[in-house]
Amino acid sequence: MMTQDIALASVSMRPIPLAPIMEKLSLTAENYGSVRRYFIQTLDDRMLSPDAQEKLVRQNPPHQVFKLKGSDHCPFFSKPQSLCKILLEIMQLS
Repeated sequence: MMTQDIALASVSMRPIPLAPIMEKLSLTAENYGSVRRYFIQTLDDRMLSPDAQEKLVRQNPPHQVFKLKGSDHCPFFSKPQSLCKILLEIMQLS
């Protein structure tokens, strides 16, 4: 990552409100289950370990899992070209 990228990311980041994350969701098969879901596993994530990500996948199986090597928790910063390639592939699958 270049120094300019780090500087831009530093001034662009904002706090994340925790209330929506902590709220229990009630999802229905008619709505939530009707949309294909994909999971992009970030293999070098220091915030959410690969084991924790695999647990999420087991609890709510997506249509397909993509593994992004060399990516941290923010693949749009650490591996933008690889992320773009995966998103384009997902677009072709849907």
